[in-house]
Amino acid sequence: MIESTYWRQELRAELAWLKKHRNYRRWSEKQLVLYERRLMLVAFQVRSLLERPKANDRARGARIPVIRYKKIGSRPFTFIGAGFPEDRFDLNNPEPSELAVVEVCNQLIHYYWMQTWSEGTAFKSMLVFSDFMRHKWAYEFLIEDLIGFFSIIANDTSIVTKLSFHWNDKKQDYVTQYAR
Repeated sequence: MIESTYWRQELRAELAWLKKHRNYRRWSEKQLVLYERRLMLVAFQVRSLLERPKANDRARGARIPVIRYKKIGSRPFTFIGAGFPEDRFDLNNPEPSELAVVEVCNQLIHYYWMQTWSEGTAFKSMLVFSDFMRHKWAYEFLIEDLIGFFSIIANDTSIVTKLSFHWNDKKQDYVTQYAR
């Protein structure tokens, strides 16, 4: 990724679509799938910008408030096994928490389960957990918060004032260090 301007331009367009299509007269399965797909694409774009020196420290350090639900019991949550999230996660005891931007992206990109909730005609929130976190936590995101959170990255500038590279033996690659 040489220039992030084009990525951010597309990211802003995707976020505008998500804002516009948050409300429907009647939700259909197709509309939910399209919305879910766009959220995953936005998460991938944001993570790509973060994995390269294309976001400033403010954007990298952004955190989003979430509600998390602890996994209960020793039985794993599986698609084939009996049960729903309410059978495997303590939905009666929500815990307020925060997730960093990369953690949010990973929950959406690598989700094992995603369940959406509507309020009236608006897509309100989602319950999601990744394949890695399905044995620990389920997270509830407000859609409005997600759009605002990803907008921080979309409207960010990636001005780098100093760039240096050093060899990392563990990674067997050069690691970039930059200042903003």
